Amino acid sequence: MKKITESTKQLSIVRAVTGIILSIVILVIAQILSLSISEILFNFGIPIAICNSIAGVLYVTLTLIGVNVLCGRVLKVSMREMRIPRFKVKSVWMLVALFMPIMVLMFFMITGGYWEIHRFDTETTLSTVTSAVLFYGLATGIVEEVIFRGVIMGCLEKQFNIQIGIIIPSVLFGALHIIGSSLDFISTVQLVIAGSIVGILFSLIAYESHSVWNNAIVHGIWNMVMIGGILHIGTSADSNAMFNFVLRNKMFLLSGGDFGIEASVISIFTYFVFCILAVVLIKKRKKSY
Repeated sequence: MKKITESTKQLSIVRAVTGIILSIVILVIAQILSLSISEILFNFGIPIAICNSIAGVLYVTLTLIGVNVLCGRVLKVSMREMRIPRFKVKSVWMLVALFMPIMVLMFFMITGGYWEIHRFDTETTLSTVTSAVLFYGLATGIVEEVIFRGVIMGCLEKQFNIQIGIIIPSVLFGALHIIGSSLDFISTVQLVIAGSIVGILFSLIAYESHSVWNNAIVHGIWNMVMIGGILHIGTSADSNAMFNFVLRNKMFLLSGGDFGIEASVISIFTYFVFCILAVVLIKKRKKSY
């Protein structure tokens, strides 16, 4: 059997830093352009569901074009070396993608709460579903993983080592979620811890599979279910969400504080469980060669 190896090509510190900065710029520009174009189309009378779909496709397409240019012209590496090969997903990570939000929901239901369902008109329902599935779900998951676990992790790994490549983007990923959020100190700490651990999970999946597509699908489906507006779990119902599970226990560790259930101890525990799975699979892969 052919041995799977990680790329050992090194980058200069200048080229690595430049790649990291430009990758963030690519993400920001792709997001602004995709949302701006979809808004223009909406103002011309295009249905919001179609505009959401176009925004999602544009977000991914513009990011991949930008990253392709960045890798070829600036970093002088192939997309595959940054763990961005042709699309292919391993079945184990597809199952994890489906099971992870279900596991979190089941834990919260055990703690106690009640369901509140909002019925919207057809246009609002289509808008919510397309936004959740195509933009905030799949598109955002793919883009963030291509940038953080593709370019940034790849640059740091080539400049330092895989441990640094996993840890720094994960902490950065968690810290960036503070931007635009009004959080107290405890909620901020809780968010950084949760964001860093889930970032490590995504990094381990990319390392185990040597492809960002696996962590992108896990990230995307999580976003689709948990933050897109289809399902909301919290201490109060969200009027914009279709399905709400309202928690009876308001303790900040359980509810995730000001940020929400993604930073809860239940979510953190779930991230940690699948981190262990990723580590086991990595060790198993290494023993096979």
